[in-house]
Amino acid sequence: MNNKADENLDIIIKEAGKMSTVDFRNRISKFQKQIRDYSGSVVRKSYIEDDPFDTVNGANLEHSFGDGTYIRKITMPKDMIYLSAIHLVEHPFFVMSGRCTVISDKGLELLEGPCHGMTKPGTQRILYIHEECVWVTVHPTNKTKVEDVINDVTSKDYNHPKLKIWY
Repeated sequence: MNNKADENLDIIIKEAGKMSTVDFRNRISKFQKQIRDYSGSVVRKSYIEDDPFDTVNGANLEHSFGDGTYIRKITMPKDMIYLSAIHLVEHPFFVMSGRCTVISDKGLELLEGPCHGMTKPGTQRILYIHEECVWVTVHPTNKTKVEDVINDVTSKDYNHPKLKIWY
């Protein structure tokens, strides 16, 4: 990474679970921009299959649809740092295999598959993959195109009305 991103990530790690939601969102947004601007990083441009992100980083993304659900499976290689989307809809996730450290506004958590949990609206995570990790999410939707689903269940920033913090 670069020095600014490293310093910001250090602060996020040390303060995760202790800082306010607003402060965490500001920090992770800044980190996202720093990573995006770093010449050595590759940023996913879409969630379509065969995205060049997958080829460069060795991540593999698979999509399935069921009655009223979109299922996404991502395989993330060891030593990768992965920044998730900002989630708009509560949904389950399943770590099928592997081990990763999850950094979120709730703090740091080591996840080892198999395990599962729930993602709440407003969640954005930084993942450090200790060993190849297979992560599956299930999203409620009646849409049948991946990009349409992604637009419904994630946000590019925290300005979305569903993510408003009331004081």
